[in-house]
Amino acid sequence: MFLDWLNTSYFWNSSLFYRYSLLIPITLLYAGILGLLSVLLANQVLSVRIKGEKEEKWRAYATERVQANFVENVPLTLILLYLFEISVSSKVAVHVFGSGLVLCRLLHAWGMSKYKGANYPRLIGAQGTFLLLSIISMACIYQFFITFVS
Repeated sequence: MFLDWLNTSYFWNSSLFYRYSLLIPITLLYAGILGLLSVLLANQVLSVRIKGEKEEKWRAYATERVQANFVENVPLTLILLYLFEISVSSKVAVHVFGSGLVLCRLLHAWGMSKYKGANYPRLIGAQGTFLLLSIISMACIYQFFITFVS
């Protein structure tokens, strides 16, 4: 019943919804994928907490850090990706940045959950995220200057 109302509601059928949803179709895709990954990571933290002392100490800490690191870095990167998407016409660049972010976050989560201590998947995932954040930030600054200053 609720879903019937939701599907026939005025907002979904109005041109207003389509106008705003089509403004950011690529970022919308990667935000959805990363949102599901966030739910998965949060459930892993919950599972570790339920197990309590039965879980290895390093694995419990690593699981919590993976989720915390995700929450610290992904929202800002998605906001910058959105701003980059609406300011440039290169959809390929937005897909490269978005898929790179998903890949880096998956590598980071896999590296921290499978191996104790420092390892290459964790390093590549974390540093790749920082690199993407830096590149997207510089691209946004560059886009500002070529749009508004020149």
